[in-house]
Amino acid sequence: MQYVSGQMLTPEGFRPGHVGYEDGIVLEVGEGLVETAEAEGLIVPTFINAHTHLADLKVPIDLDLPLEEAVAPPNGLKYRYLAEAPDDEIRSSFSTLSRKMAKNGTSRFIDFREGGVKGAKLLKGIGKGGGAKPFIMGRPKDRVFDKEEMTKLLDTVHGVGVSSITDWPYEELEALADFVRSHGMPFALHASERIREDIDKVLDLKPSFLVHMTKATRDDMDACRDADVPVVVCPRSNLFFGSIPPLKEMVESGLKLALGTDNAMTTLPDMMTEMEFAARILRSQGGRSMRPILDMALLGGRLILNEVDSIGIAPGSPCEFMVLRSYEGDPVTNITLRSGERDVRFVCLGKYTWRGWR
Repeated sequence: MQYVSGQMLTPEGFRPGHVGYEDGIVLEVGEGLVETAEAEGLIVPTFINAHTHLADLKVPIDLDLPLEEAVAPPNGLKYRYLAEAPDDEIRSSFSTLSRKMAKNGTSRFIDFREGGVKGAKLLKGIGKGGGAKPFIMGRPKDRVFDKEEMTKLLDTVHGVGVSSITDWPYEELEALADFVRSHGMPFALHASERIREDIDKVLDLKPSFLVHMTKATRDDMDACRDADVPVVVCPRSNLFFGSIPPLKEMVESGLKLALGTDNAMTTLPDMMTEMEFAARILRSQGGRSMRPILDMALLGGRLILNEVDSIGIAPGSPCEFMVLRSYEGDPVTNITLRSGERDVRFVCLGKYTWRGWR
């Protein structure tokens, strides 16, 4: 059995401890340090990147374009690229970013995959051999509900994630959401990203989670909290397009929150950088604790995937943990504000391990 040792994140906070593992399974989680360890530092679960669009990595972004013209269907710059890009180019983007994410401590990512059945199939199999693995949220090729197309799509994806109620005929969106839920699969959508949208209409679709809510009011947040609908925030993407997410208000509302990186065309899927941006925004808005940001990155995505209800590493679970460089001071503040890819000492995903910067 092999070990990592250091300050370990538990449901009660950071404690001196160690993790023993073998053949991709956690076998021992204990108090106290061990003398012989593969790595020493801050031991935490891996990140779950709760919202990505990785296919647009190679879109030549035009800085003069507003959000709608850059990414909105069907004629935004991104969609024109995706319609013309060769399949092998898009798949290459997936593979490149999957490997990069894994080495930086991200084990899985929830990707809103455009292009219907064909687009979803391009993402299948990515992550085998040690990369971060996708949770595929596909969508119809066009903004209409077609039962035959959706039946085929649901055989390929893990769930369905669409743009927004502003982009869709609402009746088509209702039919789509009903169909997805009837098959026991998650349905999600972007909400109030560019403009405030009717939260009652959004929640009437009974989404599993929402993305952005940048323009939401406190009443909108409270409605999502009461409906037990989590929200994924993507601060760097929002900032690029001229908005700042109301993180302090979201935290104070009691919303379940997760962290994502959004479009690869503007924002690489680097969860440490995303955490730092989120932490600095929260601080600028009056936040006095960075723990909510750490929870968004480590716990929020797992809540959306219905895997756990608290942070920790448990015996018998698959290996999904990493060891980060330990600086003096509070571990939460260090991870959220002072850690980058050079601080990743060790990553263990199943039977695959990476040793980072020394």
